[in-house]
Amino acid sequence: MWTSDLELDEPLTFDVVAETVGARRSVVVRLAQEGLIETVDAGADEPLVPRRMVVQLRRMQRLRRDLDWSAEQAMLFALDRFHSNQGAGR
Repeated sequence: MWTSDLELDEPLTFDVVAETVGARRSVVVRLAQEGLIETVDAGADEPLVPRRMVVQLRRMQRLRRDLDWSAEQAMLFALDRFHSNQGAGR
C-alpha cells in the first residue's frame, strides 16, 4: 500500500524528524536553515518539515552509507533526484 500524498505533506517538528531519521536535531535545523530540506510555516514557534523530507533524509543516509559518499555528495544527489521527480509530476 502506498502512502498517500496527504500523509507525505503532514508537517512534523524538527524533533520528530531528527528522531525518525536518527540524526541530531541540530543537523535537521541546519539543513532547513541552508534550504536543503523543505519547511512550511504552520504558525508554530518554528517552521515544520513535511513528512516527505523524512524520505529524502533517509535516502541521503543510505547513499552516504552504501556508496561511502560524503554527506555533501549524498545531499546533492538526493536533492537533484527529488527535484527531477517533482518536475516529472511524480
